[in-house]
Amino acid sequence: MLISILKYSSMIKALLLIGLILLMPSKLIAKDATGEYNTMGLGNNSCKAFVYEYDDSASYYLSWLAGYMTAYNLTQDDTYSILGNNKDVSQIQTWLLDYCKFNGEQTFEHAVINLMRNLRYFRERNKNE
Repeated sequence: MLISILKYSSMIKALLLIGLILLMPSKLIAKDATGEYNTMGLGNNSCKAFVYEYDDSASYYLSWLAGYMTAYNLTQDDTYSILGNNKDVSQIQTWLLDYCKFNGEQTFEHAVINLMRNLRYFRERNKNE
């Protein structure tokens, strides 16, 4: 009797796990009903502030960017790494600085969104690429 209870217990756990997996959303995108979301941290700063603070605070902005890129990798289909194999951090820094010098009133997040649009064409689609 104990063996049959354990057998059914394992089967019930497996069915519950499968049910939970099926109920999970396919993407982890969170916006309100109007498509708005809350940007946190340095993404709210202007491009002008990024350029001005770059010499003293680049590592903070790059840490924010790394988190954004990780979230991008997680939520976008067919993407292992948005950075790809052919780009390095210095190229990204140069692109962001140039963009922000010409678009000072935009937010740093807006600059990063535009960067992602450009990098998407060069992304690494799977781990073994």
